[in-house]
This record gives sequence, C-alpha cells and structure tokens, in this order.
Amino acid sequence: MTRKLSLPLIKLDTPVRVAAPASPKPSVDTVRERLGGRASTEPGMGELVALTTAAGKTLPGVILFRRGATVDVWIDTNEAGPSVPDDSKRTASPRSTTSHGVVHRAQHADIAPLRAPAPESLIAIASDARVFAALSEGQRIRFQDGGDLAEGTLVEKCRFGGLVQRDDGVLLGVGFRRLWPAQPADAKRN
Repeated sequence: MTRKLSLPLIKLDTPVRVAAPASPKPSVDTVRERLGGRASTEPGMGELVALTTAAGKTLPGVILFRRGATVDVWIDTNEAGPSVPDDSKRTASPRSTTSHGVVHRAQHADIAPLRAPAPESLIAIASDARVFAALSEGQRIRFQDGGDLAEGTLVEKCRFGGLVQRDDGVLLGVGFRRLWPAQPADAKRN
C-alpha cells in the first residue's frame, strides 16, 4: 500500500513565507488588565452573598471586589445567563456565558447576605478571597507557578489577582486563588 503525501507547493521565484514568530510576552499593562486592573478593595472581600440578577434570579456568590456602589461577585454556576458588561471599559453588549465561575459586576443594592447554606465550592472561593484580601503590596508571598510552589514578592494587587516578582526578577500575573502569605523562615514545614 502506498501513501500519498500532500506537500506544499512553492514557486522558486517567489519568497517563501516563514512561520510567524512566537507571540511576544504580554506587557505588564496587558497582564494587569487581565487581572481586572490595579485596585484596592473596601472591606467585605470573601463575604458570601445572594445576588439578584436583572432577570430576577437570586444566586449565591462571593464578593471579590467592592468599591463604592460597585461590587464584583463570583457566581458558581453552570447556568447560561447574561454577563454584566463593565461600563468603565465600555464593552460590548451582554453576552451569554456558560461557565463554572463567572464574575458579575453588580450594584450594592443587588446583593444581600446569604441566608441559605453555601455550596462547598463557594466556601473555598470565599476562603481564598479572604486570604488574598489580607495580603499587601511588597509582602513576601507563596504562589503556584505552573505545578510548583514558589516564593516571590507581591508587587501590585489587582481586582482578581496580583503582579508577582519571582526571586529571579521575572514578573508574573497570578490569580487570587494561587497566592498565599510566605511562611516565616522559622516555621516548621510538614
């Protein structure tokens, strides 16, 4: 049995196009934007709340960011629903999202304390959010770098994570769920 190979044909009198170079590393500004922008939150990060959507549904969630009347709430859901656009960035119209873990931008009037038992997944998110809220810029931290734990310095806090400088000087964007305070040098390790 013979195999037919399909190879690209080129004309020798025309230049050959070389594959595009690998995409450049994102800039610090791009990473900062992906993490929601540099911001400091008011107290309340990690609170379990009930969010009433524009459609009148009440969903359990966790506050990730609060500033004035604006609140960003993590909703742990598989249901499709409108994603609230960020008015400050003038994004396109709301779109349908099917995801596990969606952040909704809401007004303070749209949330209330959660009275029902929270799902375990939301309790874990709330715990991670409170740990992140306790961190401060310039603090030594531990973070998940790929599959390994590493240490570095939290250079800048953003809405949903931070810019971290590794000990070798490289800056990384790390989500809030992968940042913890560094262990003191005299702490016993398991």
